[in-house]
Amino acid sequence: MNEKQKELLKKAAVIVLSLFFIFYVSYQVYLTSFEKVETETALEKTVNNSLFTTGFFVREEEYIVNSASGTVIPVAQDGKKVSSGDTVAVAFGSDSSVESYMRTELLKAELERYTKLNSITPSSGIDADALDSSIGSAISDLVDKIDANDIGNLSSNYAALRDSVTKKQLILGADINFQDIIDGINSELEMLEGRKLDHETINATGSGYYIANVDGYENAFDYKNVKSILPEQVDALLKGEKEEVADDVMGKLVTGFNWYIVCKLEIEDIAELEVNSFVTVDFPYSSTEALKAQVVAVNVSGADTAAVVLRCNVMDEELANMRIEDIEIIFNSVTGFRVPANAVREVDGVKGVYILRSNSVTFREINIVWTSDEYVICKDDEIKLYDEIITKGKDLYDGKAIN
Repeated sequence: MNEKQKELLKKAAVIVLSLFFIFYVSYQVYLTSFEKVETETALEKTVNNSLFTTGFFVREEEYIVNSASGTVIPVAQDGKKVSSGDTVAVAFGSDSSVESYMRTELLKAELERYTKLNSITPSSGIDADALDSSIGSAISDLVDKIDANDIGNLSSNYAALRDSVTKKQLILGADINFQDIIDGINSELEMLEGRKLDHETINATGSGYYIANVDGYENAFDYKNVKSILPEQVDALLKGEKEEVADDVMGKLVTGFNWYIVCKLEIEDIAELEVNSFVTVDFPYSSTEALKAQVVAVNVSGADTAAVVLRCNVMDEELANMRIEDIEIIFNSVTGFRVPANAVREVDGVKGVYILRSNSVTFREINIVWTSDEYVICKDDEIKLYDEIITKGKDLYDGKAIN
């Protein structure tokens, strides 16, 4: 390449770079002048006005004491009411007796199941839509258990799904006969029930809710004085050690109809807790459903903390076995439109948001009923479901056109 060609190549390169620079600058000016806005779709959301803490469950409990030896099998369901003298457990003196008993109970349950299924026909009057709903719920529960890695409870969820699907087949006319299975179960039951089991019965010593397990906290606090508990006593319960339970304890009875959740709160957190008012107690780390509770005491000690006593009267298997549990105390729930906090503007002393509708900006006044750092909940205002709320934009005003 001679000198003349090199010179021409340099001039061409300069021209290309100059054109690129002009194009780049022009493009940046275009981007700067272009009206850019960012939006978020208005959707409904429900939030709880609540606080989280740790609760200690205080119940009126008494041990069931029995000198029976061997393997103890509960026969009464946890959290179910029993009367004095009812059999709550059976103690077996040998492994073979335990196996025979467990097999007998399993077969009895299977016999009841297959007998019910065998009686279903298209004329049984079973609602097909209700069955479809049951199947959907069973599938959902099964998926939830799998997602939660709750493998131990999969069998009951699978059984519920299996039976609902079978019932649907039967009411649609499927020819399924369970009589051979029923005959086989009856035959095995007759054989098992003919065996003599080495066992002793354990009976309830009074009336109340039966609980098979004991945890050593049964006598941690005097049930009769629970309404007078102080914050430092709640601390002691939450940090306290369990007592050693004697070998002859075979379970316990909750004899009081009411039971209590005690917790410690900071003074600034008790403003909405009025004695005799009702709150909802939820269990964020348990599958137990939320329950209604009454505030029966708010006991202040010093200037910083208070002990709160919540009274409940619902009992089931899960609640019966709770002692120290993370809880959410819900004062009330609020439903409205979720609006990002950075979208809230104040125009002429009025709080509102800018909405983008058909490339036009519209200002809408809002009524904020709940606030957090990230978003607010507003209701009874002019926002509509699926409105596009402007979260970012320059020089916004009512009626402005967006290109």
